[in-house]
Amino acid sequence: MTFDTVIIGGGIAGWQAAIQLSRSLRKVAVIDDGGGRSSAAKRYRNLLGFPAGISGDELRQAGRTHAMRYGAEYFEDEVVSLVQDADQLFRVETRRTRSTIRGRTIVLATGIADPFPDIDGLHECLGISAFICPDCDGYETVGKQTGVIGRARQAVQMANALSYYTDKLQLFISSTEEETADVDSAKNSSYPCCFEPVVSLEHQAGEVRCLHLATGEQVELSRVFLAFPGARAQSHLLRAFPVEMNEKGHAIVNPRTKETSYPGIWAIGDVAAHSQQVAIAMGDGSQAAIWIHKRLLQQD
Repeated sequence: MTFDTVIIGGGIAGWQAAIQLSRSLRKVAVIDDGGGRSSAAKRYRNLLGFPAGISGDELRQAGRTHAMRYGAEYFEDEVVSLVQDADQLFRVETRRTRSTIRGRTIVLATGIADPFPDIDGLHECLGISAFICPDCDGYETVGKQTGVIGRARQAVQMANALSYYTDKLQLFISSTEEETADVDSAKNSSYPCCFEPVVSLEHQAGEVRCLHLATGEQVELSRVFLAFPGARAQSHLLRAFPVEMNEKGHAIVNPRTKETSYPGIWAIGDVAAHSQQVAIAMGDGSQAAIWIHKRLLQQD
């Protein structure tokens, strides 16, 4: 199977690219294993046209339906390798179906893997009352009792950002012995600190009601922000190519075209050096698709 473009990752950026390319009469494949940050988000509230919010799954499904209407093909699978053959076509190998899919161009839209802690009830609350991005969801804390759960340094940084929206903040710190200086800094901050592990979020339909601590204590609040280090750009498929990366593993792309430093490979959304906003991921997808079509026209 040979396509004009193979898009690896079916998140918001990937499906937007597929829509634009398919409308340019290009033969497009999208390969996705169903993961990613957007699949965990129960509600985006900062997008034009969705004042009541929309979930990441709803956006992904709408993108998939839209793109396939124009002829894009969808493969529910995991990509295990990406190489380029002597004929300059890229070869994509998948795990589950052991398929080989070839493309004239590649779009990497694999996003970020977040280090979500093992807290019962957390995933049901993500995007509704539990968040990771103050730029996206700081507004949701206005007038709300808010807990920041995380490592000491990151929790203080998150609380500093949220203090613009609310002064009802409490830190729930989970740090190692090696982080003594960070713990001391948190203790000396203006925020109340708790050092007992959070074991569960009690919630109603995703709306947090209280935290349950390992001691059995309950702390009433209505908003939670996570502040853990270790979010990873899912850029490992680019290791076979001399693609320029930043120190966090994000692909550095041409700001105008979204192409990486290796010709024929584009990177969009959170896997690129990117502000991690859904609206911008959609823009990345459209922008990359336009320039891919131009490149294919030159090759044709």
